[in-house]
Amino acid sequence: MNQTRTLSLLLFVLLFSCGQKATDDLQKNFSYKLDTVLVDSKGKNLDLTRYITNSDLDVQESVIYLFNKFDHSIDEVNLDKLEYVQSIPFEKEGPNGTSYINYIYALEDDLFFIKGSAKSGVFNKNGSILQSADWSKINGGEGFQMLRNELVLEYSDSMKVFGLAYDLDRNVYLDVLSTSDNTKNRFDIDLEKAYQDNVLELDDSGNYFYIDPMVHLKAENGHAIVSHDFSNEIYIFNTSGELVKKVSYEPTMTPKSVKQIDKKEIVSRDVIENTYQGFLEQIKFSAPVWDKLNKRYLRLSAQRVFTDTKLENAFLPQVKETKIFLTVFDEDFNLISEGEVLEFNSESVKYFAKDGMLWFFTNVDDELGFVRLSLGN
Repeated sequence: MNQTRTLSLLLFVLLFSCGQKATDDLQKNFSYKLDTVLVDSKGKNLDLTRYITNSDLDVQESVIYLFNKFDHSIDEVNLDKLEYVQSIPFEKEGPNGTSYINYIYALEDDLFFIKGSAKSGVFNKNGSILQSADWSKINGGEGFQMLRNELVLEYSDSMKVFGLAYDLDRNVYLDVLSTSDNTKNRFDIDLEKAYQDNVLELDDSGNYFYIDPMVHLKAENGHAIVSHDFSNEIYIFNTSGELVKKVSYEPTMTPKSVKQIDKKEIVSRDVIENTYQGFLEQIKFSAPVWDKLNKRYLRLSAQRVFTDTKLENAFLPQVKETKIFLTVFDEDFNLISEGEVLEFNSESVKYFAKDGMLWFFTNVDDELGFVRLSLGN
């Protein structure tokens, strides 16, 4: 019996030591330096709301396109010269109308895929629509669901449109529309129930309250990538709409997901508020981005520390501190290193990789700027 206990203890120590060494190695390899650059707007009133999350880089990674709600245009900013270039106007109504522009994805040949509130499709720089994404034509519109985000990876006659679809049972799917024959494939992207289990809702005598995690749909490295707020798994699809792989990994500085709760405990809005605050205190993941120069993926995540001060009618207390972590993967999503970036203050801003650096949006006196992070070797 004593021998068995001794062997068990030695095995535990060995496993702990190996785990600790892996953790130490991941963090030892993490170092960085920062600089900040400002864009010359040349007097143009750039739209910096939404932390420019509805913007996109061109394929060459030399230009970023920003939607401007002030004049319903797309502003072109040259990131090599750090200056505003031009404004590309779009119509709100009519056959080329874009209504409200939710997201912009830059394609080859100076084309854009624009996700609108009512109409989505591929547009050129003249503001003309070349091909629309009409989900209502599938099966005569039967089972049509509103999509919160859509993208395409390349423009062609048989264009594939990726869209996040939600149903009333709190399921989320990735639908892939083939525009050549108006058919779609559906993929379950919530195998771990990272979305469904973390939907917080309450129906109290007809006073319905609901808050759900963000599901991220991004175009990176020629793939469509789906990820979640509160769990770290990543789903990767190719241009044909086929699932390439599902990624899951063990972070060393944060949990890989928030702790699950018993939905029966949600009996009031106060419980929802406290639960959601608890989620944000544990971990919140953003989407990975592709570093083409170094052939690696970069991902930000965050833990929030709240004060005891809660303003009147506020959903959450004021934030005291947001700890931001950067996770680095190789091109196959093997974990390379991770560490805290003390100078960053949010994971919910536009960030992307260019010239081997992570570019992180910052607003400097209402001017467009970026903090650039270079990782050590």
